[in-house]
Amino acid sequence: MVANSFTTFIFLSCASTMLYSQSGQAQSIDLGKSSCSNQRTISPSENNLRRQLDGDELLPEKTANARIGNINLEQLNVFNTALEEEDNFLFRFANRVHMTTEPEVINNLLLFRSGEEYEPKKLSESERLLRRQGYLYDAKIDAEINCNGEVDVNVVTRDLWTLLPEISFSRSGGENKSSIGFRESNLLGWGKRLSFSRTTDADRSGYLFVYDDPNILSTRYRGRIEYSDNSDGKRHLLELTYPFYSINTPYSYGLVSYSDQRTESLYQRGEVYSEFEQKTDYNRIHFGHSKQLGNSWTQRLSVGYVHEQHSFNKTVNTFSPLADERQLSYPYVSGHWFEDHFIKVRNFDSIYRTEDLNLGWNIQSLLGYSNKQISDDDSRAIYSFNARKAHFSGDNTLWRFQASLDGNWNEKQSKVENLFASSQIQYYLNTTTKQSWYAKIRLDYAKNLTHDKQLSLGGENGLRGYPLDYQQGDRSFLINLEKRYYWEYDLLQLFKVGGAAFVDIGRAWFNDQANTNHGKVLKNAGIGLRLAPSRANAGTVIHLDIAAPLDKSNDVDSIQWLVTVKNTF
Repeated sequence: MVANSFTTFIFLSCASTMLYSQSGQAQSIDLGKSSCSNQRTISPSENNLRRQLDGDELLPEKTANARIGNINLEQLNVFNTALEEEDNFLFRFANRVHMTTEPEVINNLLLFRSGEEYEPKKLSESERLLRRQGYLYDAKIDAEINCNGEVDVNVVTRDLWTLLPEISFSRSGGENKSSIGFRESNLLGWGKRLSFSRTTDADRSGYLFVYDDPNILSTRYRGRIEYSDNSDGKRHLLELTYPFYSINTPYSYGLVSYSDQRTESLYQRGEVYSEFEQKTDYNRIHFGHSKQLGNSWTQRLSVGYVHEQHSFNKTVNTFSPLADERQLSYPYVSGHWFEDHFIKVRNFDSIYRTEDLNLGWNIQSLLGYSNKQISDDDSRAIYSFNARKAHFSGDNTLWRFQASLDGNWNEKQSKVENLFASSQIQYYLNTTTKQSWYAKIRLDYAKNLTHDKQLSLGGENGLRGYPLDYQQGDRSFLINLEKRYYWEYDLLQLFKVGGAAFVDIGRAWFNDQANTNHGKVLKNAGIGLRLAPSRANAGTVIHLDIAAPLDKSNDVDSIQWLVTVKNTF
C-alpha cells in the first residue's frame, strides 16, 4: 500500500527535471556531430499516443570487438539558471548551497567500465538504475563511436534537493496522519539516507530513525537500520544484503532481523470497535542464484530460512476474540522469472517524467514448510504467488494485469489459513499526449482469516468518498473510472501539474445473507488535483481530492477531503 502523507514543500525541498526542454521533449545528445566516417546517425522516433520516448534505438549497435572508450559524466544541478524562469536569487542560492552527488557514486552504479566490451543493454539498464535513486530526478545515457572505433559514453544526471524538513499532513477516509522532522536522502553527496521524524496517525504516535546505505563503502552491499519508539511499543529493523542489483548479477544473499510491538485496530463501518496489542518477530537469511534463459528471460532461484512469531495481548479496548499465537520456522525456496522488455514512456504514472515500463512478464513464487517439531506450533505449508504483465493492444491503449495469492495450509486443521487472493486489471486509453481515460477493476478474496486480520474497503484503498476501512468482508470488488489530464505546466517551477475527474464503485461483503445490508454496493464521484514534485521526492504524486458519496448513510460525511502522497497518478 502506498504511503499516505502530504509533504509541505518549501523551495529548498525540490529538485529538477532539466533533462527535458521547456517543450517537454527529452533532450538528447547529437549523435551526428562527429565527422568520422564510421559514425552511426539515427533520427529520433516520431511521437505517438503510446507516449514512448526514444530508447535503445539511439545507441550504436553492438559490433565485434567494440570496447567502451571514454565515460563522461555531466551532472546537472537542481535548477537550470540558464532558463529565464529559473534565473532568480532563490534558485541560484539553492544551487550554490546544494551538495552535488559525488561522481564516484554515479560511477559505482554504472554496469560498465572503460575498456570493457560494449553491451548496449548494460547502458540501458544503467540508465534505469540511476533513475531509481531517490537523489536523482532523471538520467540519460548516450553513446557514439569515436574515430578509433571505441564507444564513448555520455552520462547525464539531474540532482534533486534532498535535505528536506519532514513536515507532512494527510487526511484520508476521515483520519489524519502527520509527521515532523527532517530527511536527507543524499548525505554529503554519497547517496546515503538519514531521517528522524515524529509521526502521528489514527493508531499511534512516536519517533522514527532510519539510516539506509545502498552502497556500503562503495560496494554493492546494502544496509538499513530502523528504530521506532512509539506510544504503543517499539520497532527495529536490521538488514544487510548483497542484492540482485542488475539483470546479470549471478547471485544474492543477505539477512534481515525485524521486531515490532504495537497496538492494532479492527474496524467496522469506518469506526474502531476493538484494539489489541501485537508483537511480531521476524528473522530471515537467504541465498539466491540467477541464470539467463534466453529470449530476454531471467530466472532467479533462492533458498532461505525464516523464523517468525506473532503474539497477541488484550488491552482495555479489546472487545473481540484474540488471535491465537502463531510461530513459524521454515526453510523455503522461491523463484523469480521475468522478461527484459523495458521501454521509456511518460504521462502514465507520473507527469512529464521518464518512466520505465516493462512490457514483459514478471512472476514470483515462494513455497515453504514449517514443521511442528521445530516451530512448536501446528505444521503449516507457506505459499505465495505474484504475476504482472503490461501490454499495448494498440497505438494508444495499454493494459496492465496483476494477480497474487498468499496464505498458509494448516496441516493439523486440514484447511487454508489467512488466504488472500487478488487480481487487478488496469486500462489506459490515450486520447491525446496530455489526456487519457483510465479504468481499474480489482477483485479481492480472503478465507479463514485469523482474528488479527481484516479485508477492508474504504477511503484509503480506492473508495474515496467513504471513511477509512468502511466496509469489511471476505471478498470485495472495486472499479475506478478516471478522466486524466497531464498539463504541461510548472507550478512555481517546483511541481508538474495534472488533474482527474473520477467515479469509484465498490463493495466488501461476507458470503452470508445476514450481512447484505452492511455490504451494499457503494458509489462516489469526485475531482482531484495532481502535483508531481520536480525538485524533490521524485517518483511521488501528491493527490488533492474531493469526493462525494452517492449512497450516503448517516455515518458518512457529505464530502470527503483527501490529501495523500502516492507513487502513481
